[in-house]
Amino acid sequence: MSTSPPRSTPALAAAAVLLLGGCAATPTVRDPVEADASPSDQDARSSPPHTGPVPPEAADGTDLEACADADCEVLVEEGDEFAMDGTYGVDRFVVDAVDEEGLSVSGHGAGVMLSGHLPPPDGEEPHHSFVMNGFTIVLVALDGSGALMRLSP
Repeated sequence: MSTSPPRSTPALAAAAVLLLGGCAATPTVRDPVEADASPSDQDARSSPPHTGPVPPEAADGTDLEACADADCEVLVEEGDEFAMDGTYGVDRFVVDAVDEEGLSVSGHGAGVMLSGHLPPPDGEEPHHSFVMNGFTIVLVALDGSGALMRLSP
């Protein structure tokens, strides 16, 4: 006489579906004020909240091309990269990491790979900096996954 396993598998599957269903994301409910807000107001409301003090505005915004000559102030995120004019032996600059630990960057050129890390600003001037092949990198502000970085000759 053969015995078959208990048929509790469908019951377990149904229980798993019910449990997982409770983990589903809650739909976003729009604020009625947003419906009448201008597009720029809506953009400001939909921005992720800042985890620290609001960083100062960058002189060059997010225009990474402004950094080609190693003289800029930009907002960067992990994975950003830009071409440099090679004056300092660096043809490509990469933002390797932006997180609570600070800013990690690398510079690449013909036969050159340089890298460095700056800890988060401590709120006092002067900010932490390091020199990469003749130009200075300063971490001015850190905000979650974004950083305000300044390059200077």
